[in-house]
This record gives sequence, structure tokens and C-alpha cells, in this order.
Amino acid sequence: MRAVPLLSMTGTTVHHMDAFVEMTGTGVASAPPDVVVLDTAVRTPGGSVAEALSRADTAMTAIVGIARERGLAPADLQTTSASVYPQYDREGVSVSGYIAQQSIRLRIRERDLVGPLITAFSESVGNALAIDNISLQIDDVSPLLTQARRLAFEDANAKARQFAELASRELGPVLYVVDSPSPGGGLHAGGAPKREMMMASASADMPVEMGENSIRCQVTVRWAWA
Repeated sequence: MRAVPLLSMTGTTVHHMDAFVEMTGTGVASAPPDVVVLDTAVRTPGGSVAEALSRADTAMTAIVGIARERGLAPADLQTTSASVYPQYDREGVSVSGYIAQQSIRLRIRERDLVGPLITAFSESVGNALAIDNISLQIDDVSPLLTQARRLAFEDANAKARQFAELASRELGPVLYVVDSPSPGGGLHAGGAPKREMMMASASADMPVEMGENSIRCQVTVRWAWA
């Protein structure tokens, strides 16, 4: 809480200053995620760069084809990286071959599709398949953000009214509102039940527990005294 005196005097000059009370409020809104983000890759060996790249191209083409057959839209498929690097012998001196890698991010909007997709990928490309990460997201966070901001303003308002009552004062009009960065804010996993990803096996039975994601907002509000 910040308060400024109504008047301050320097010598014979009287400076009229606005008096105010300022509070920061925090709001948290939660909702179940509706998108499973699957980061997957293919890693293929070859005796030459061209051979390794060709095998990676073939494997990734198969993965993209399976994803599209299962209903994923082109906008939900995004290549994230591609690389090729040498392999060395046990002494680390001579090049014994090359490894090519291609990575892709899939945004899966039906959680029950995750297990069957991974199974289909593994059956198609075998040990070339790598699952790098699975995360859960909310496609449109706008409603959550609106709710979190409202709760943050209500929190700041409640604090200001409490201190106004303690000071035997009345709140006047709002002078300004600032949407402040929240430490550790933004979208994160939380709520009850907690988000869990059970990846014991790449099978159609792999459970995906969605849990809840939360978004945190802070607002700083300044009121004049009435």
C-alpha cells in the first residue's frame, strides 16, 4: 500500500499532491488442457551422409503420412529440426558412419489418439523412432486470461478496501490499472488432479492424464482517496 500526503511544504511554497492508495492483486484461472503436443524424431544411421539422410527422409515421410491419415491437420504438423553428424569408432579417431535426425512437433487434439499414433509410428519406422517430449496445452487461453485478470482486479480491490477501512477512509475513483508481469506466471501445469504423463510403453493403452493448466496474472491498481 502506498499513500501520499495531501500537501507538502518547501519554504513558503505549498505543493498540492494527489493522495492515492495502490495495490497489486493476483488472479489464477485453471482449465483442462485440450491439446497434446508430441515432439518426436527419427534417427537413422548410414555409411555416408547421403545414405543417412535418405533413410531419415523415408522414415519422416512415413510418420507424416500416418499423422495425416489419422486426421491431423497440416497446421498441426511442424518440422522443428534436422541434422546429420558423424559417428566415430571406439577410439574416437576414424569416422565409422553418420546419423541423420529429423524432428517434428504434432499437436494432437484428441488425447485417445496419442497411444495409437505412437504405436503406428513405431510399427512403421521401428527403432528409428524417438519420443523427445510430451506436453499438454490449452489451445485458446483468452478466456482463462480474462478470468485471471478479473480475479486479480478483485483481489487488489479487496485489499484496498480493507486498508481504507482500517484508515477510516473511503476509496475514490481508479486512477490507473497496470497489467504487471507475474513472477512465475503464465501458463503452467497445476490444479487438481495434477498433470501426469504415464509413458511406460509406446502402446495404444498408454494413459494420458490431462489434469489442469493454470494461468496467473497480476494487476496493479491505484485509487484516489474520496
